[in-house]
Amino acid sequence: MSGEGEFVSDKPRALGVVRLSVSNEHQTGEETQRTRISKRADAEEMELVDFAVDIDVSASISPWMRPSLGDWLNNRKDQFDHIVILKIDRIARSVRHLSDVIEWCEANGKGLISCEEGFDLSKPWGKTIAKILAVVAEAELDAIKARNKASRETMRKTGRWPGGLVPFGRRAVKGDGGFTLELDPEYGPTLIEMIRHFIEKPSFSAVADWLNEQGVPTAQDIARIRAAAGESTTRLADPKPRGARWTPTTVQAVLTSRSLLGEYVRATGAVVRNDDGTPVTRSEPVLNEEEWTKLSEAVASVKYKKQKGSTSPTVGVTFCLLCGSALYFVKGDPAKGKRERYRCHGNKSKGIQACPKQRFWAEDLYPWLESTLLGEIGHLERMESKTTIDDSRAAKLAVIDGKMNQLLKELQQDEISAVAYASQVASLAQDREKVTNQEGPKPVTVWTGTGEGYAEWWERSSVDERREWLKKHKVKAYFGHDVLAIDPGDLIENIKQQGITYWDVPSKSSQVLSPITPISLHGKPYEKPKPLTGVEWEIVSRWEDFEAERAAQQVKAEEKAKGAEGAERVLTSA
Repeated sequence: MSGEGEFVSDKPRALGVVRLSVSNEHQTGEETQRTRISKRADAEEMELVDFAVDIDVSASISPWMRPSLGDWLNNRKDQFDHIVILKIDRIARSVRHLSDVIEWCEANGKGLISCEEGFDLSKPWGKTIAKILAVVAEAELDAIKARNKASRETMRKTGRWPGGLVPFGRRAVKGDGGFTLELDPEYGPTLIEMIRHFIEKPSFSAVADWLNEQGVPTAQDIARIRAAAGESTTRLADPKPRGARWTPTTVQAVLTSRSLLGEYVRATGAVVRNDDGTPVTRSEPVLNEEEWTKLSEAVASVKYKKQKGSTSPTVGVTFCLLCGSALYFVKGDPAKGKRERYRCHGNKSKGIQACPKQRFWAEDLYPWLESTLLGEIGHLERMESKTTIDDSRAAKLAVIDGKMNQLLKELQQDEISAVAYASQVASLAQDREKVTNQEGPKPVTVWTGTGEGYAEWWERSSVDERREWLKKHKVKAYFGHDVLAIDPGDLIENIKQQGITYWDVPSKSSQVLSPITPISLHGKPYEKPKPLTGVEWEIVSRWEDFEAERAAQQVKAEEKAKGAEGAERVLTSA
């Protein structure tokens, strides 16, 4: 109901529809469309209530899915009587979409008027003319897509940058032959630093946290910031920076892209190549081939995909002592009185049946592992290993193998011809044979101190960090009904580096076994027990000893709590 004295027009109400495509320079501008629509509404004696304006929106998107027009069609259809457009392709460029618009207009009693084509659904033959024009518009859209695809392919073949989102750490610069990419003076050093961080500590999560702590924007936000400042022509649907945070997935995408080599890579991961099979380069490389191989090896060492159906804090670390199969974590259900536990499921692929009675409560297994491991190494300085190669022989072989694998992948995807593949592989095979015949030193592993003890690091680290650290150093824990045997993996080399010997019986009920420094079980001094896991070194703990130790710690904690409670009462009474 209108208020007193309010004027209500009896003219038909018109909604003007304006649309501009993404990166299309040859189209009628927004102001021209508004002016032409306004004049047509005046000529038809209509009241122009508003405009539905969609900028950087493709004609292939359904009218109901467009930000502005979609809102009017879905939520505000009672506020207008007619839709006025400059030409048919502003509202639809496919017969299907236009047919849907026509049916919607008829069902809702709306008119549809085009300024240029002159049709009006409310007049005879209007619907027929509209559908004929839609066929023409759809054919024109297909032609535009074909031209754009051919243009982009030509630019790829010549190494030019065709536009779009610029990879992180690079920027597009215009030269005589068009745009190319170069290292960004502002964010390029950050890209190099994140690569260094990852190689030193292969963790996508850690690099993402570091970038977020430094306040580094993502590639999308960099494009938005520069577009707003007039420093970039990249056009995004949402031009405002979102303050998006880095995630392990976005870090992974940057560090696994062959664009770091300056190569042009398709969405499938295939490299764009010249007719002779050599890669097309579009920018100055950030990394050389050996540095790329080193980064790829670091990436391969990280299992960054979460294993489905498992939230186990020890997946990949705990195994059954009887059959050697991995122990599976089983979630609990407090409502049904079921506790979290680990069970041996055997290995069906190897024909190994699940071991009976090999079940361990989660509340027992993890503390047992923690106590046994830290009882031996907790007081030692935590050291990290780094493997180096004095010459480039192994690195050269890795580079050649990487190129061969990439070529095979592209051949399987029909991205390279068989002739080009054969030529490139033959050349690489000759190079590989030459390098293989060269003699070179073996890799050297160097352990470096971190300045903190293993116990200190364990206390401040998360469960996930501990698991990945144990897996990195190949530590494996084998659980039996009454005994735990830990294979220290390459951590034993760290222990040797610190000059530790085990002639004296350790302070805890566990032992490290070695042929030259045997440690006995109780009652059999200086006799090397038979190893439980088959490895040269192992740390052994009996369940009864751990259970007694845990009970003693519990009593000590209760006494400490009672003492603190008594002291508080004295202070209160005073």
